Amino acid sequence: MLVVELVSKALKRSKSFSLIFILNFCLAIASLSYLQFFKGSIDTSLDAKAKSLLGADLVINSRFPISDEQKEQVKNLLPQIKSYDEGISTVSMVASSKRARLMELVQINKGFPYYGGLVFNDSSTYPKGQALPKENEVWVYQEVLDQLGLTLGSTLKIGSKNYTISKVIKEDSLKNISFSGFMPKVYLSPKGLERSELLKFGSTARYKLNYLFEQNFSNDKLEELEEQMETKLDRSLRVLSPNDGRDRLIAVLSFLTNFLSLVSLISFFLGLVGLIYLYSGFLKKHQQDITVLNDIGVSKKNLIMTYLLHLFVLISIATVLVFAFITASSQFIGPLVQKYIDFSFDFSLDYMFFVKSAVVLFALSLSIGLPLILPLVQRQKRKLSRVILSFTPFVVFLLVLSHFVTPARNIGFFFALSVLVIIALLFGIGSFILKRFDFSGHLDNLALSLALKNITRQKRTSLTLFSAILLCTAFFSLIPQVGSSLSNVLSKSVEERPRFFVVDAKEEQLSDISKQVEKLGAKLENTAPMIRARVLKINGKEQSQEGENARNSTVNLSYRSDLKPSEQILEGREFSGVYDSVDYSKPIEMSVEKRYAKRRGISLGDTVVFDVLGLELVAKVVNIRSVKWTEFTPNFFLILQEGAINDAPKTILATISTGEYDTTKMLLALTDKFPSLTVIDVKSLFESFATVVDDVAAITEKMSFYSIAIGLLMSFIIIQYQMNLQKNNILRLKMIGIKNKTIKNSFLLEFGLIALSASSIGIILGSVGSYFISSLLFESYWDFRADILVLYFLLIPILTILVVNFFTSKIIHQKENVLFGE
Repeated sequence: MLVVELVSKALKRSKSFSLIFILNFCLAIASLSYLQFFKGSIDTSLDAKAKSLLGADLVINSRFPISDEQKEQVKNLLPQIKSYDEGISTVSMVASSKRARLMELVQINKGFPYYGGLVFNDSSTYPKGQALPKENEVWVYQEVLDQLGLTLGSTLKIGSKNYTISKVIKEDSLKNISFSGFMPKVYLSPKGLERSELLKFGSTARYKLNYLFEQNFSNDKLEELEEQMETKLDRSLRVLSPNDGRDRLIAVLSFLTNFLSLVSLISFFLGLVGLIYLYSGFLKKHQQDITVLNDIGVSKKNLIMTYLLHLFVLISIATVLVFAFITASSQFIGPLVQKYIDFSFDFSLDYMFFVKSAVVLFALSLSIGLPLILPLVQRQKRKLSRVILSFTPFVVFLLVLSHFVTPARNIGFFFALSVLVIIALLFGIGSFILKRFDFSGHLDNLALSLALKNITRQKRTSLTLFSAILLCTAFFSLIPQVGSSLSNVLSKSVEERPRFFVVDAKEEQLSDISKQVEKLGAKLENTAPMIRARVLKINGKEQSQEGENARNSTVNLSYRSDLKPSEQILEGREFSGVYDSVDYSKPIEMSVEKRYAKRRGISLGDTVVFDVLGLELVAKVVNIRSVKWTEFTPNFFLILQEGAINDAPKTILATISTGEYDTTKMLLALTDKFPSLTVIDVKSLFESFATVVDDVAAITEKMSFYSIAIGLLMSFIIIQYQMNLQKNNILRLKMIGIKNKTIKNSFLLEFGLIALSASSIGIILGSVGSYFISSLLFESYWDFRADILVLYFLLIPILTILVVNFFTSKIIHQKENVLFGE
């Protein structure tokens, strides 16, 4: 009871401190809590909808037609089957009379999907309620109508045949499980797909076997079955369970949440810096109370319990306020998040989230409170090594927390470790510099003299402020510049790339395609043959049929005699010439891309055995090369010597040059004359990527501004708290005749110098960091954002001076008796 009574009195006697502390901590945890709360809701919804995302209990997926032997092998490994479906999807040009676009064509069979389904604009549903489309009908997304300028009932062209749009899809539970990513789907019946005559030898297609079991297995049990089957099936087959669909969506969302988690962590760290500063100041101010209580018989144990409970109560009040705000506002923010991520998740209040958060905050109170409280209660001056050691649990706690709040593996851990090392370095180097250059003399300018003395004597305050502002400006000048570099490297360099990428061309079509392209004012360039093969052995060792190796055994080969300008040999030599062995008794020379070689453990001089349509061919690695993939011209991991596999069945990849021609006319003409040809609009594709990156960059920048606001607010709270502690010094200065203006100028100079130096160094460090990251990721393309840097450089010091001016004016004009009373 004594402990509770002392805590209650402490709260009543320090209301202003309590309010400042609670405000600081609310802002620190708000963004992180929001992010974790929505992630939890999305994860829960994905678990519940996992089977609907896949459409079946288990799916067998392959890029090649699945043979009857393979189907029988799969069947023998499965539990009792209730229903079975064979699906096919491919990509092709789809055209109206005015436009043509690359889209995904999906064959839909009667009764599939087994879970979830389609909802149409007229509120009818499939598979319950609606029959399959007729042979000459299709079901499409609204995006298809928008892209082709069509309406319900209009006609579109697939291959050489016309189809009527009979339904417009409003919701599709399978929408997120697509290998074609940005392409909208067009659904056809089996007869409808056959009518298009698109599926021929060498066409890009995906074949699926969908299974529904008699027994209702859990998602985890199905994942176990998936893992068992992958070790026993043919290497060309891939097994998918409901958790794969969920994991794929989570992976897409992680692209955004990784950025936001890191930005939220910065806000959290800044808030913790403020928390430690404020509470250590509070304890220092009440050190005499602690001594008196101990002298009148209050045990050290009770004193420790009192201040730990006091800290926990303050943290708990802040947490309850934030959680109450999240609960109240999430109903309004939830729909906005759903719209942005294009996934309708069920918003639910997960009470375990609150329980886990309470445990985390209790651990936080202990790990911060004990190192701050123990030295004061025990009245011992600790060595620096013991002080650092006492904060070890807090550091470990931060690293573990950071690891779990970011989706990507280890990113949060290493990010937190980097931030902590930077903070430790700033405090270490800063303490050394301030101690080394301790200013005790006088300058002609009295205000400047007082400011320098305060900076060097109030080391803890100076370094805390300096670190907070430097971290703010460094991270938030880095993030916009990296985001802008990525966005610009996608959009600006589009003009330097080919306009169209041609896939699935037949060798015998090349001449006609080239003539058609030239007729419309462009050129067919960068033609490259592509031949499917399988890797059987590397250096005589048969390749495993398990895990990643099994999936990687199917490869695309090409052949040519020369290097492209975008390639460079890193090891080895060029091809010796055209392959001349009639009976393949001599190994074929082969070039391997460096990253693929590293991933598969292939080195210069290694031999690789391929299966090319039943013929075993031996190749020897004569060079390892680098490839500039951002050129967006056809290229391959494995290039063979000219003359060895030229006669193998192949498809051709090529590009169409940029130029002053009508791109719509080009697409329509190619689609009309070559129905099976796939033409990718490179500019539109890159613009789509750029839009996604712009959206992520915009959200990240907004979060950055929020974190900057927290950092600045925390800095201003520290300044205000420090000004209150300086009241006695202000009184002394006034009593010895120093003018109010001089005192005020000294504070403006003190905090202005700290803010200016910290923001300047932060901007430089952030810009240097963004330059190296951009160079590493985007091959030296760096977008210097002068507007952001100038904004930070001017805004932060000016705001700091305005805040200091406000607080100083308020205190300095108080009468001496009021200051003395304080």
